[in-house]
Amino acid sequence: MSEATTPKRRPGGRSARVREAVLRAALEQILERGYGGLSVVDVAKAAGVADTTVYRRWPTKAELAAAALGEMAAEENPLPDTGTLEGDLRVLLEQILELLRRPEVARIVRAAATFDSEDLDAETRFAYWRRRFTGSSEVVTRAIARGEVPEGTDGEALLEFLVAPAYLRLLLTGEPLDDALVEDSVRRTLAAFTPDRAA
Repeated sequence: MSEATTPKRRPGGRSARVREAVLRAALEQILERGYGGLSVVDVAKAAGVADTTVYRRWPTKAELAAAALGEMAAEENPLPDTGTLEGDLRVLLEQILELLRRPEVARIVRAAATFDSEDLDAETRFAYWRRRFTGSSEVVTRAIARGEVPEGTDGEALLEFLVAPAYLRLLLTGEPLDDALVEDSVRRTLAAFTPDRAA
């Protein structure tokens, strides 16, 4: 077959389009109905694929929900690059709070924190939380390269320290997710992980 007649692959291909359609349909259901109302059958129908296509990629409803929520977080919280760790942490936390202030998102995050399902093993239980921070530790990698934090600084630990108060307020105390929380959380994180500030 000549080059002129050889079919060319479209960027991303069918696999990427199917993934996008399924996760979009799942997210719409979750935001509208909550985790309990998520139906693989309905998701497959909305995405225009067979049930087996969904189950092949996401064997359980919990894994599908985690992937859909992780995709939303990645799309709506692009990784900041302000040139400083302080700036990056501030933007990152502001993005997170903006999402958490949305009632439908807050409801889903609360559900993600209390998943209780027979098909939900320990590994899957925390899939959403792992996905939520996937890639975000790049801001710490860049900070190490700039000399802002010591070599070997654990990026995931630093980010957990940063965001923990926000999720504590959302899930337990009900205190406001306000600008003061952003400033206080950034200040405490920098003090804990940058020796010069701590001194």
